[in-house]
Amino acid sequence: MSGFIIFIIIAAIFMFVKFAMDSSKDSDKLIKEGGMLVKYRKLIYNFVSPEEGFKIVDKSNKYVCVAMRNTSGSIVFHFQHTFNKINVTMEMKNIFLGEHKLTWEFPEDMPQEEMIGRMETRTRQYMDNVTAKFE
Repeated sequence: MSGFIIFIIIAAIFMFVKFAMDSSKDSDKLIKEGGMLVKYRKLIYNFVSPEEGFKIVDKSNKYVCVAMRNTSGSIVFHFQHTFNKINVTMEMKNIFLGEHKLTWEFPEDMPQEEMIGRMETRTRQYMDNVTAKFE
């Protein structure tokens, strides 16, 4: 029994080290490509709009947060690069419509215009369903 436990511990340590090494390689690759704001410039800056109050509020090599806040609520976009993918989460809090969350996952090599199109289509469909309750 103790041999099995030792085997499990060694396997867990091996998996942790492998994950850490892969994560480090992925991070190094993204940094060499200029980081999030360079690699995903079209995608991220599609949602940055100072006139509407959207601005970058947090950033790192693998993460960018774009947000807008006003008296009615807030909208936040999280852009996270993970292992050859870009994950996007939109969170909306609104005093009239409540709290909503949508997520997307795209391959890193997908054209960013296509990512934007899919996000806009899905958001429009979702919000049409939300607002249909008020008709």
